[in-house]
Amino acid sequence: MKTKLLTGLSVAAFSLMMLSSCKKEDEQLNNISAYRGDASQAQTVDYADINSSMVFEDRVNGVDYLITKDIQINAAVTVKPGVTFMFKDGAGFTVTENGSLKAMGTDGNEVYFTSESGKRGGWKGITFLSNSGNVLSYCKIEHGGGANNFGSANVMIGVEGNSAVAEVSNSTIIASKTDGIFMAERSNILHFAGNNVTTNTAHPLTIHVSQAGQLDNGNVYTNNGKPDVRLYGGNTSITTPVDINNTGVSYLVTGLVKASNAINIKPGVRLNMDNNAQIIVSGAQASFNAVGNSAQPIIISSPYAATGVWNNIQFDAASSGNNHIEYCNISGGGLGNAAGMISVVNGSSVTVRNSTIANSAANGIYIQAATSHYNNDIATANTFTNNADGNVAIN
Repeated sequence: MKTKLLTGLSVAAFSLMMLSSCKKEDEQLNNISAYRGDASQAQTVDYADINSSMVFEDRVNGVDYLITKDIQINAAVTVKPGVTFMFKDGAGFTVTENGSLKAMGTDGNEVYFTSESGKRGGWKGITFLSNSGNVLSYCKIEHGGGANNFGSANVMIGVEGNSAVAEVSNSTIIASKTDGIFMAERSNILHFAGNNVTTNTAHPLTIHVSQAGQLDNGNVYTNNGKPDVRLYGGNTSITTPVDINNTGVSYLVTGLVKASNAINIKPGVRLNMDNNAQIIVSGAQASFNAVGNSAQPIIISSPYAATGVWNNIQFDAASSGNNHIEYCNISGGGLGNAAGMISVVNGSSVTVRNSTIANSAANGIYIQAATSHYNNDIATANTFTNNADGNVAIN
């Protein structure tokens, strides 16, 4: 096992009496130790492609390999425990559709990926574009997130128009200039457990909402610049059931989320709805099941106290009997042309009980009564507060 030497990056000292909460957050983000081991014996890797199978060995007690370019991995690459890669500015690993990267350290003898500069964004990070053989286990990946042709994060799994699959477990994803991990629509992250995703400048993870069920509560997310796991909507509808689990971290929903299958939100989940965010549940197979309990209500709200920040939850021809909103606190929606923060139209069916509906810029609940179905006590079985156009509008 090689010895890993850590030194702290300097942070300007401020008087505690003068620090604001924002400055404290900035200090947390900047005061990150980086691996600065001996690089004098590092083997310089200055080629741009790997076209045949390769094994990176743990060569020396320090930095093993200095990567100078953005290497295109077009074959199977294996990394042995204890290897340290140091990347120059603009360098990185891109695993193409024909390649794979298997970096498997051990507890106490991790694989390190770090920057030569010791700064966030000092290298591009790792981008996976292939669908098999990709593993990051017992790795530490730091100071990536430099811009490349596909986006930016310490680890990118897939890109727009190109799905990918990777296993990420027991690893530390730290100090990215942007997100810790970005996963593109239709991509998959396997065995995502035992990870510490910390102190990244933006979100710990950004993933498409359809992949939310791949996250469990076996990971730690701390001190990231944007604390939520970001769930973004995309160009396609959710076509298979999705569970949004209580992982101990809040979610930020951005853009338009379209569901033609089931969305199941578990007790205790908090969904922060970003500006103009909207959830549309549409079709006979679609459902939105958000059932908390008195001890663990579900919160669906704007990230800050305001009205009309996000659009609405709209049931459109969603006739499933599984549309339930119970023990939820829903607030801050009703933006734009939304008739209600919860809208039930075109033959939809919904039950709303034991919930708080507040701070809508429109109606709290809007129901197109001629064709839709709802519980008869919807106006009395819930608590309504400060809804601009009224609590329940039944037209």
